[in-house]
Amino acid sequence: MEEQLTFVNRVEFREWLAKHHASNNGFWMVFGKSGHLKTLKPEEALEEALCFGWIDGLMKSIDETRYIKKFSPRTKGSHWSEKNRNTAMKLVEKGLMTEAGVAAIERAKRLNKWDAPKPEPLTEEQIAVLAEALKGYEPAYSNFMKMSFSIRRTYTLLYFDAKSEATKKKRLEQIVGRLNENKKPM
Repeated sequence: MEEQLTFVNRVEFREWLAKHHASNNGFWMVFGKSGHLKTLKPEEALEEALCFGWIDGLMKSIDETRYIKKFSPRTKGSHWSEKNRNTAMKLVEKGLMTEAGVAAIERAKRLNKWDAPKPEPLTEEQIAVLAEALKGYEPAYSNFMKMSFSIRRTYTLLYFDAKSEATKKKRLEQIVGRLNENKKPM
């Protein structure tokens, strides 16, 4: 696993980004679960990351007191969610956006990734397709069928978000692994 860093406040993280945003490929930020370890809040971390052209991503639980979230430079082809666009524009208005952050916005606009249309909503048929693909894997299939609609939907989004058949196959293996242990998606 890559480097894990902990920041107590947004000033610490902003100072780190000022020094490392152009030379670091990413790391896992440690966050305290409520009432435990005192750390920077995730929404504050995202705001600072956006200011430097970075983004947050995957989240993993460490234990009952901590979890980690991936932070890395935004890739050239990544889409900007409506939430992140709105946040970024507020940061620009407040004068907090750095040159790197502005460059990431301009690049996204040039590549039509800034306000790309939202993907089509997930259909019941897509959930059924994933369920069918899982039928040969027990207890994964049974566990999937017992899960709430929102969890089945999340697994289905993960599966159908894959661009290639090879990636879909890999995602299916990951999904089966988690479902065999009756785990929710990460």
